[in-house]
Amino acid sequence: MKVEVLDGFDCIGGNKILVIDNSNDGFLLDFGLNFSKWSLYFEEYLKPRTGKILHDLLKLELLPRIDIYRKDLEPPEFEKDKHIHFLFLSHGHEDHTGFNGLVSEEIPILTTNETLAILETNAQIKQQVWNELYLRKRQRSQDDDIYRPDVLKAEKKSFIKRKICVKNRSETSWSLDPEYFIHLDIKELWKDQLYVLPVYHSVIGAAGLVAKVDDWWVVYTGDFRTGPDTKEESFWAESLGESRLELSMRTNSFFQFLKDKHPLLLITEGTNVAREDHWQGSEKDVYQRALELVQKTNKLVIVDFSVKHLERMMSFLKIALNTNRLLVLMPKDYAYLVKMGEVEPIWRLSDDETKHIRVFHTAKSSFVGLERDIMEQAKISGILLSPDSINLRPSNYMVSAGYWDFHNILDLDEEVLKGSIYIHSSSEAYSEEQQMDFLRFANWTRKFSIQTHGFEITEDGKVLFNKQFHASGHVGAEKLEQLINDLNPEFILPVHTTDRGWFVKRWGQKVITQQLFYL
Repeated sequence: MKVEVLDGFDCIGGNKILVIDNSNDGFLLDFGLNFSKWSLYFEEYLKPRTGKILHDLLKLELLPRIDIYRKDLEPPEFEKDKHIHFLFLSHGHEDHTGFNGLVSEEIPILTTNETLAILETNAQIKQQVWNELYLRKRQRSQDDDIYRPDVLKAEKKSFIKRKICVKNRSETSWSLDPEYFIHLDIKELWKDQLYVLPVYHSVIGAAGLVAKVDDWWVVYTGDFRTGPDTKEESFWAESLGESRLELSMRTNSFFQFLKDKHPLLLITEGTNVAREDHWQGSEKDVYQRALELVQKTNKLVIVDFSVKHLERMMSFLKIALNTNRLLVLMPKDYAYLVKMGEVEPIWRLSDDETKHIRVFHTAKSSFVGLERDIMEQAKISGILLSPDSINLRPSNYMVSAGYWDFHNILDLDEEVLKGSIYIHSSSEAYSEEQQMDFLRFANWTRKFSIQTHGFEITEDGKVLFNKQFHASGHVGAEKLEQLINDLNPEFILPVHTTDRGWFVKRWGQKVITQQLFYL
């Protein structure tokens, strides 16, 4: 068996892992965008050239030089000594899925129904060739001499059918349009046993993969965290709901399934093992602290959480219900909520919850695609909310607005914003660029005298995050050690971590320390 970490080795994000058996058949585990490497060359207003996308990314070594890419993107010739049977996408974060739109349509994508819905929503909102779900065919210009002959253009109504295998797909929850997709059963993907099992993470639909390779079990966890302790389960059931408790137990079920498998290889994340503060927290902590804060104010509340973290969104919706407020979502947030409700019953709102949702009527000069559909749907449903309504009764509302949405507060009166509360319930700034973003963001909160909770700016101009309103989506070091000891694999391959030494210190020669190795 050959295993090669194409990306995601000694860094966090960008997972691309190749597993090949002794007959040269194999599969890919994730195909993500490595933000650390990406930021060396690109930023918000400097992107790869879509007309030469593979050329640019390969030349900058942001993609591996292997034979897996769409032929209409005209990849260079690579050695064809293996057969890739499928690409498994573990969850909807871009550092695991961000380059999926470049992979050949002949390589089936294996994922969960929720992750596929996230990919579709992302593709419709961002419309970038490297993450598109509906593959628009590219070809060289034939009849227009203003274009260079080596530039690829997208055909408006010409699509390439893509092979998809969706775990837990049902006819009522997801429709794979035969114009764009060829649906495969999981039994068609691999010659031996293959399982996709859900895990608990900070994005819904996360899953791990368990596969039989050369008569041995290979396990890939993807990104995951663990759920509440037994003593906290009653709180989750009573305060957050039985469905939320069931969601939080997915990682436990994943490792319970592996109990008697004795894997040859465990490929696991280790995001938090290098963290010095070891702060974990839980969704219970986030909910209780945020509820207490909101209960104490009669001012407008602004909350900031990841768009894809619908579990966190549901927590704030629960807080809105308990404090008699309406949760106001930006259109793209509402789009995720609607899409998830279509594909997974756990995210369908009750009548009471629906009554507490509004969509902010943003001051855009044009709406296109999914965003236009969502705005029209919100208007028909009577939940499209004007800023004037918030100005009239600010204490009735909790507005979801993060860094990229914050300019919308300019529609609100200064007296409404003065003394209002902002709760940062998202991840901290890890890079220098993100630190600069938060320093810029702090200018907005100071300008309008908004009270910030969850982060502060020090006297020397640094951003400090106290994490009171955020729970990590990644397993803690102590719990990870316990899970690995209980599983007792023959070999351990740490990915998505900056501290392989933590693993070596505990499991010695069991730990794989090379990017390419044979078992």
